Amino acid sequence: MNQKNKFDYSWVIIGICFLMICIGLGFCSSGRTLYLTAITDALGISRGAFSLNDTFRFVTTTIVNLFFGTLVARFGTKKLICAGFICLIGFTLINATASELYAFYIGGILLGVGLSWTGTTMVSVVLNKWCTKNKGTITGAVLAANGLGGALSVQLLTPVIFQDGNPFGYRNSYNIVTLILVATLILVMVLYREKKNEGDDNPENYKKKRKARGTGWVGMEYEVAKTKPYLYVAMGCMFLTGMTLQGLGGITVPHLYDLGLDVGIVANISSISSILMIFTKFLTGYMYDKYGMKITMNIAFFSAFVSMFTLMVVQNTPLGIALAFARLPFAAIALPLETVMLPLFASEFFGNKSFDKMVGLFVSASTAGFAVGSPFANVCHDIFGSYRIAFIVFAVLMIAVTTSMQYVYKAAKRDREIILKSIEEVKPQ
Repeated sequence: MNQKNKFDYSWVIIGICFLMICIGLGFCSSGRTLYLTAITDALGISRGAFSLNDTFRFVTTTIVNLFFGTLVARFGTKKLICAGFICLIGFTLINATASELYAFYIGGILLGVGLSWTGTTMVSVVLNKWCTKNKGTITGAVLAANGLGGALSVQLLTPVIFQDGNPFGYRNSYNIVTLILVATLILVMVLYREKKNEGDDNPENYKKKRKARGTGWVGMEYEVAKTKPYLYVAMGCMFLTGMTLQGLGGITVPHLYDLGLDVGIVANISSISSILMIFTKFLTGYMYDKYGMKITMNIAFFSAFVSMFTLMVVQNTPLGIALAFARLPFAAIALPLETVMLPLFASEFFGNKSFDKMVGLFVSASTAGFAVGSPFANVCHDIFGSYRIAFIVFAVLMIAVTTSMQYVYKAAKRDREIILKSIEEVKPQ
């Protein structure tokens, strides 16, 4: 058969990954805030006690991702993806029938495991194996499906959750999501294929990968990577970035309400923010492929700082409202630091040989930050009566992260150049 006419199955894999993110994250994670009021009102549960299921979720995700690379090496991606969807189905079935808090906590644990094996970490590993070009652009486009799935879930499920005269409409909503998850699982089982990295042992390929933009590079073994000090600096930065951005996202709407902004204005701000993130995830990946890591990450870090500073000075005035809308593009450019940028950091700094483990560690560190960010910000509010101190702390942390990542980038680039130069000097037998 003519190789030029051979169908490229990677497009099927990309489509499956897009669907996984759209359904898994979009319907099971992004849409979870829709259920808070409905469940707590119907069952007479306090919101604070119910929200602890998110703590169980984040802790579970953190732990599972620490061992992600080992699990992939032992079981392969397809088995883990299928197990992930089974966990998500368990989560929706439990939440559809639960009447006690402990059951929702078990659901939170299953959600954490399910998203670990069907979400950002897994998709990043799959795309790294199947895509040899434009990895940043493709990863960004696939992860943007989270925003699409979230928007679809809001439109589809809101009328079901808040059915007139039915306080338990949320149970019907979970049943609908269960059916969608089952259908997605069947598609994955039928269409998904495993693939190992190919071509990385051919020395002739490395001269083409010196810049590591969108193609990846051979990398270093995990046993070597874990001895590098900049790995732990990078993980600390991932933790602080997750803490900062997730904390900021969790308090933005309450802060605007505290300032007295109209409910309609705040709703518009939230909607525009969600729409922008769909585009900025794709843009982040494209920028990485086009301009490299240093420019891309520094633009994102700078945008995060601008977003925090602007939100800190917003007031309930025409100028303040204008600033609240003006910060949205900066916030949207910054948020891929906790999604799209994690696999790109793993690929850029450590390459293909240790990618599976490194992306698991980075996502784990970021998720641990998620669990800390909002509680920290709300404690600041309880003590000081506003979120402004939290904004200041977050801004200082972001400056520290930006500075530290310059060191990580330079140290990793130095090691990459040494490794690639040594490989180029090897003569094929």
